Amino acid sequence: MKIVLALLLLGVTALASEASDHQRDKPAIIGDGSAAKSYISKALYEYLDKPPYLAIRAATPFASKEIEGKTVWISLVDFYCGLSKEEKVHCVTVIVYDPVTNQHHFLNPDELGGSSGEGTSDEGSTSDDGSI
Repeated sequence: MKIVLALLLLGVTALASEASDHQRDKPAIIGDGSAAKSYISKALYEYLDKPPYLAIRAATPFASKEIEGKTVWISLVDFYCGLSKEEKVHCVTVIVYDPVTNQHHFLNPDELGGSSGEGTSDEGSTSDDGSI
């Protein structure tokens, strides 16, 4: 019984150690806090061709995910954009950051659910409600 408990404890410790090592692998450019907020704001602003109004309502911290056999970092972003605060649309998108190329692209959140990642493109997509 002590051996099983010791093995269980070692397994949990190894997993915790692996998770913390994995977190350290996050590129600094998309790190948590202000670095991530700045990266997301700039990426959306440029992708949307510099809209007069852009307000990010919420964004998840970048998390590691495997898409098409590649480890990438993703963030779900909920935002408003438009001609003004009064003339805006509500949008949701996923920013996919590839640490190998240091490039990002956008996905519709529905496309992220598919394991094949066939919907990935630099053009993004728009759903019926105007989301990217």
